[in-house]
Amino acid sequence: MINIEEIGTLDKRITILKYEDVETQYNLTQKKLIPFLKVWARIEPLRGRAYYEQYKEKTEDLSKITIRYRDNIDNSMVVQYKNRLYRINTVIDPYEAHIKLELMCSIKRAGENDE
Repeated sequence: MINIEEIGTLDKRITILKYEDVETQYNLTQKKLIPFLKVWARIEPLRGRAYYEQYKEKTEDLSKITIRYRDNIDNSMVVQYKNRLYRINTVIDPYEAHIKLELMCSIKRAGENDE
């Protein structure tokens, strides 16, 4: 079982953003990132993953972001810390204990679309 002390030091203030449909001045809808929640978190880098895509090597920087448990977080959201955006790949609730969430994230690069 997980104790609340096992969460560790939540010393980074992050903003969780989610995509919402916003109407433009021309009555068109557009998806925009809207601030959803501000929480304290711990950000830990994980090993980078290298793979080949069409004979071109790519690397992916992975991070684990730990927050207190919330039931309304999913992998369609984006985490912002300072000027860096992280795309949430997986949301893990260890042992289904509802104590903490581990967000496995990769750095969102400019021009990448999640939708």
